[in-house]
Amino acid sequence: MRKLAIVVGILIVLVVAALLIFAATFDVNQYRGTIQAELQQRLGRPVTLGDMHLKIFPPSLSVQNPAIADDATFNPDAPFVKAQELDVSVRLLPLLQKQVEISSLTLQRPSVTLIKNRAGIWNFASLGHPTDNSQSAQLPSEEPRTSSTKPDPRVQPGQNSPPSPSPGQQVSLGELTIRDGQISVLDQQQSKAPSVYDHIDITLKNFSPNKPFTIDAAVHMTGPGTQEARLQGEGGPIVEGQPATTPFRGTLDLKQVGINDLSKFLNSPALNGTDGTLTGKTKISNESGKLTAQGEMSIQNAKVRGMELGYPITAQYDLSNDLSADLLTLRNFLLKLGSTPLQMAGTVNSKSTPAQLDLNVKASNISIAEAAKLAAASGMALSQGTNVTGNLNADIQARGRADKPALNGTIAGSNIQMSGKDILQPVQVSSVNLTLTPSDIQSNPFNVTSGGTTLNAQFAVRNYVSPTPIVDATVRAPNAQLPAILAMAKAYGVTSLEKVSGAGTMNLDVHASGTINSITTAEVMRALNGTMNLDLNNVKYSGADVNHELASIAGFLGSNMAQSGSGVTNISKMTGRVQVKNGIAQTNDLQAKLDLGNVGAVGTANLVDNTLNLHVTAVLSQATSQKVGGNTVGGYMQTALANNQGELVIPVLVTGTFSNPKFTPDVQQIAQMKIKGLVPNLENPASVTGTLQNLLGGPRTPAQNSASPQGQQQPQQQNPVQQLMGIFGKKKKSDQQPQK
Repeated sequence: MRKLAIVVGILIVLVVAALLIFAATFDVNQYRGTIQAELQQRLGRPVTLGDMHLKIFPPSLSVQNPAIADDATFNPDAPFVKAQELDVSVRLLPLLQKQVEISSLTLQRPSVTLIKNRAGIWNFASLGHPTDNSQSAQLPSEEPRTSSTKPDPRVQPGQNSPPSPSPGQQVSLGELTIRDGQISVLDQQQSKAPSVYDHIDITLKNFSPNKPFTIDAAVHMTGPGTQEARLQGEGGPIVEGQPATTPFRGTLDLKQVGINDLSKFLNSPALNGTDGTLTGKTKISNESGKLTAQGEMSIQNAKVRGMELGYPITAQYDLSNDLSADLLTLRNFLLKLGSTPLQMAGTVNSKSTPAQLDLNVKASNISIAEAAKLAAASGMALSQGTNVTGNLNADIQARGRADKPALNGTIAGSNIQMSGKDILQPVQVSSVNLTLTPSDIQSNPFNVTSGGTTLNAQFAVRNYVSPTPIVDATVRAPNAQLPAILAMAKAYGVTSLEKVSGAGTMNLDVHASGTINSITTAEVMRALNGTMNLDLNNVKYSGADVNHELASIAGFLGSNMAQSGSGVTNISKMTGRVQVKNGIAQTNDLQAKLDLGNVGAVGTANLVDNTLNLHVTAVLSQATSQKVGGNTVGGYMQTALANNQGELVIPVLVTGTFSNPKFTPDVQQIAQMKIKGLVPNLENPASVTGTLQNLLGGPRTPAQNSASPQGQQQPQQQNPVQQLMGIFGKKKKSDQQPQK
């Protein structure tokens, strides 16, 4: 027995030595033409191979920089496949007889280009079945045959390439492996730019004509964690010309896939701003182009627009997709936001653009906390950070275009309460019901309460599927408290009032009515009309320090009355009436009491974009005017004047936005005050401002009418600033005369 073992060991050593000697002396490059011709015959495409090396364990050929040409009718100037290295497994015994029989291919870091033309045909469909053009196509990089290369025995004299395969020939391989591949997919029916997918591993086994094959394909995302999507199963035989109808049965397994990383991999902007970890398994079956999917997916640590939802999202589904008709059928789709279930069923027809829906959505007495948080995070209806509790019942049928479906059904909410860290008083809605028809969405009259304030509301959207829907909404709140109105505004995501706090009452009676281009907050604001009567006190505005801005314009920033700006304005009292017309708020009598003095405002504020156009007049009391320097303050001659009671008057033009106002001297108003002899006083700072605005909107000033009719000579006129300077000069002389 021992002798037998020794003999066997010696034989093994001899065989290994023989193989090593064979590998060292065997020049596989002399078979490059044969191997290249064999691949070309099997693939029906021109093939180029770089430097080749022989490996014994396992028996294989290593080829550097291989490339396979594309179908010439698709992309004649670029390869279909190129790789850093190709390992060709060959059978050992035929190789010892200097014959090459290929059993498998392994591509290292390949790049594959897939193209679907406008006729719906893929560029890989002609593999093994080349067209006339592709048969004659050559790679630009293909090197001419040199005299040192052994000629291909199948090439006849006068031929430059191997004979084309017969029409019935197809490529077959025992195994094809792709490691860390990159795939570029261009669907010319949908786009002009390709989508690129990287870090793909594929193992394809038993691939041959008219027989089933197995596939194991995995995609590894570049983010942290497992981050793997894997497709495994058995498919085939491939249906020639219609690969989408190829039978397949397998599973799709997602393991801790980051949504943000998946978005980058798929190059899908639809997922931008969304993140979380996606995990789940789906059973997939495709029979004659009828694809079915059954399984469950979950999203952990979900984020929308940077806001954490704080609950998982899960989906259980049973779907089918008719690939030829682009018809997706949701036999059962259960979406859970935390513990809140929404059930859907119906169809989505993607044959047309936009897709056509026929879906039914049901929710039975569910908590709306999770759905409201998702809506707030998505920037819909509510502000981020708003917490909502309550119950909801819904039964909705959606039919028609996906971007504007026609709806039928009802939505009923009850015991709704909104709160948050920026909402000082909870906002409550005891009940609200919506009736949906294919043409209108109508609410019942409902009340919104906060503190001791009740707001009466009702709204309707008519012809909402048309390009120009009509909004009809009414909001009334007699003697509403300012803190309650601010709480309601913040809860519903109104940002223009977030820098205001205080007390007092408001009488609201506004009505939004008219045609809008879309159902958005801006469009509804553009249709707003009505009145607001203000009687507020102890208001704090953090958008700007108005006292500091006025002092800067008048030139007394160095006084004790106006130190460095704090960025906050304290308003002890504010009264006035605001008229809203088509989203433009206008006032002629707004008055406020500041630390520096009394202020009157005339002008407009755009509720759509929050832009301002206000003429503001500040009047300082006689005592305050003397404290800041009286007639000796810097800049007085250009930016301020005094009335006959010794009160300093500062006209200012306010532009910019409500959250970022801009203050500049209103020089034109100063000139008009002197020319017309109208200067306001401390008790009524807005009265003269309103009068002057009417005058400014009427006849033009002499300076503006400097162009006289032909043939008439007009005396040269000074502009208002020059006139004002002249008047101030006379004023100064007359004031100094008695002193002399």
